[in-house]
Amino acid sequence: MKNITLLLLLACNVAISQDHLKQEKPNKAVHLREIPRHNLLMDLGITQPTGDYKDVAKAGLHIGLDYTYYINKNLGLSSGIKLQTNQFGYLDSDTNPENEITNQAYRTISVAIGPTYSHTINRFQFDAFFKAGVAFYNNPSNRVTNFELQDAPDRILYQSDSANSSPSSAYIEGGLRFNYYFRRSVQVFFSPQWNTTLGNPIGYNFLDIEGTSFNPEEVRTINASNLVFSLGVKIALSPEYSSGENRYDGED
Repeated sequence: MKNITLLLLLACNVAISQDHLKQEKPNKAVHLREIPRHNLLMDLGITQPTGDYKDVAKAGLHIGLDYTYYINKNLGLSSGIKLQTNQFGYLDSDTNPENEITNQAYRTISVAIGPTYSHTINRFQFDAFFKAGVAFYNNPSNRVTNFELQDAPDRILYQSDSANSSPSSAYIEGGLRFNYYFRRSVQVFFSPQWNTTLGNPIGYNFLDIEGTSFNPEEVRTINASNLVFSLGVKIALSPEYSSGENRYDGED
């Protein structure tokens, strides 16, 4: 009887130990159910002007660099810097015929911070983000020039108005990221985004109705707004995950 009792106690102890081990080691690897605590994001894409901005700008280039810290597996805080360009949407013809025609570009550098929401399903991760900050950009040349829109009648001409322009303004951006785990510490993603300056910081005045001179009273101010499509990588900077666990590279 004593031997039977000892055997039953031993069997119960083994069962409890195995159950405890299962609880300590979840079925899914940590990188399939949590998010790395520290992340570096880099992306490259194209810009497409929207709103009034598309009247004076064309497509250009987008380069972004972001850092995201995750408080838990769904909520993170991101900060980033972006460089965006847009080609001028008009021909820049100097009033002096001896000068060459130039084709410059708008260039915007933005610094912003904001929240990121993420949801992970196995190797796929979805991010939604919003940031606010400040943008710095170049204005059209202040020399006396005629700016002719390429997609408008010849008589619709503009001139940069430096008095009603600003080299910086408030800035907001938002977008989505569709991520896939290429490796345990590296994700690749596609991201549609939208961003804009605030306060109409870019100013122009118009050629008068006779088409002979610019009228400083006819001022138009606009925001620099872009729809962006980019591809990028999201890299875990440490093995620590949002749950406090460390990645175990021996897992499947």
